[in-house]
Amino acid sequence: MNVGWLFDGSVFERYAGEMAEAARLVGVQLVDIHRPQPPYHWDDVDSSYRKAFPQGACVVTHADMDLVLRVQTDGRWTPGVFAHVASLHCSHYYTHLGKYLLGDQYTMLPFGELSRCRKVLFDQYGNEGRIFVRPDSPLKLFSGQLVSWQEFDRDLEYLAFYEFPAESLVVVTRPQSIQREWRFVIVDQQVVSGSLYRENGETSLRPCESSEAQRMAAEVASSFASIDRAWVADICQTTSGDFRLLEIGAFSFCDLYACDKVEVLAAVSRAAWDLWSANQG
Repeated sequence: MNVGWLFDGSVFERYAGEMAEAARLVGVQLVDIHRPQPPYHWDDVDSSYRKAFPQGACVVTHADMDLVLRVQTDGRWTPGVFAHVASLHCSHYYTHLGKYLLGDQYTMLPFGELSRCRKVLFDQYGNEGRIFVRPDSPLKLFSGQLVSWQEFDRDLEYLAFYEFPAESLVVVTRPQSIQREWRFVIVDQQVVSGSLYRENGETSLRPCESSEAQRMAAEVASSFASIDRAWVADICQTTSGDFRLLEIGAFSFCDLYACDKVEVLAAVSRAAWDLWSANQG
C-alpha cells in the first residue's frame, strides 16, 4: 500500500511518537507537519501542506478541523480525509442510532428559540434546575453545556459569545451523570480499537478494558453504515451503570487518545487504499 498520512504533530503532540512508530510498522509514509505560527498561514510560502504529497496520491489526514476541512475542499488526494460532516450532524445520525443515545429523549430546535420555549424545555428535560444543550453540527462552535433556570440568560449569552447563529439547530436533553467515557475507532462497521479518556470527570487515558463498552461500540458500529469508511464513536457509562452512546465523530479530526495506533493506522490505511484503487478505474 502506497498510503500517505498527513499528520499535524502540533495538534496531537501527545502521541506523535506513537504515530511515527506505527507508520513504520504498518509500512505507510507519515509526514508530520506543524501548524504555521502567526502571522503565517497554511497557504504562505514554505507553509503549505499541499507540498507533503503529490496531487492524486492516496492520503489520509489526521489534524485539526481547519486543516481537515481545507484538505477536503482541495480534493487533491483520495480519500484525503474521513470527515463527511453532513452525516455527523445529530439530525442525521440520531435517526439511525437514537435507541443507543444517552439522551434518547430529546428536542431539536433553533438556538434562537431556546428563550421562547424555556418553560416547556425545563418542564420536560429539567434535572435539578438544569437542561443540557449541544449543537446539532459536529463543527462545534461550543461544546455541550448545562443551562440553568436561574442563570438562563447568562448561560445563553455565554453560548452566543461564540457567534452561534440563531437559526442553527441545537439539541436539548435531560442532564445525566457520567462515570466513564471511551472513544472507539470504527472502520467498515468494525471496532478497530478503543480508549478510555475520562473517568469521574477527570482525564484518564488507557486502552479500553471494558467488555460492555466494547460490546456497545460494536452494536453501534454494525447499526450505522456511515458515508465515511472510518469514524469514531464515544461510549459512556452512567453512574447507574448503563452503557450508552454519547456521540459519533469524524476520524480525521478526533483525538485517538490511547487507542492502538498500529491497529488504527493499518485498518484506516486499508480503507483508504481501497478507495484510492477504486478511483483509478
